[in-house]
Amino acid sequence: MKRRNLLLYLFTSIVLVLLVAVPSLPAQAEDDISTEYFPLTYQQQADLYLGKAGVFVLSSSYNATATVNRIVPDKTFPADDLEFFDRWLDFGIYDYYGNPYLGLWGFNYVYFNLKYQTRRLWDEGELGIYRWDITKRAWVECPTYLVEMKNLPHGRVTCVMTAFGLYGIAIEK
Repeated sequence: MKRRNLLLYLFTSIVLVLLVAVPSLPAQAEDDISTEYFPLTYQQQADLYLGKAGVFVLSSSYNATATVNRIVPDKTFPADDLEFFDRWLDFGIYDYYGNPYLGLWGFNYVYFNLKYQTRRLWDEGELGIYRWDITKRAWVECPTYLVEMKNLPHGRVTCVMTAFGLYGIAIEK
């Protein structure tokens, strides 16, 4: 009986220690890359987001799986003349076998929800959405528009996506 009580005491102590220690572990959102998977249904609307950015699909041209990755800007995609203000968004669509689609069809919009600082930069005419162009190996500006929203006090910027890949909000240095 004493042995069982001792085991129960040890087990309870371990559980309590884990409950206290787990919340102090770093959050996954602080990782260099965060990923979310979304099912797409043909001719259905979808809002695919992760954090403060995402892709709005007006009417899906796919029965597939979309991925939204948020990536901390680094030197992998050099941008000497740009200053980025949020994590990059990487968007792709894959068939059910895991093969990537190469062409982007339909009206798809990438967006970034603005904070106070980025809204101020937008109002000053400096902020825009940029896309990494694989063929040019450079960032190119995507025609960017502001969308005012009641539930987002500073609005969001958006542009029509022309290709899969990497997008970010930045100003020119």
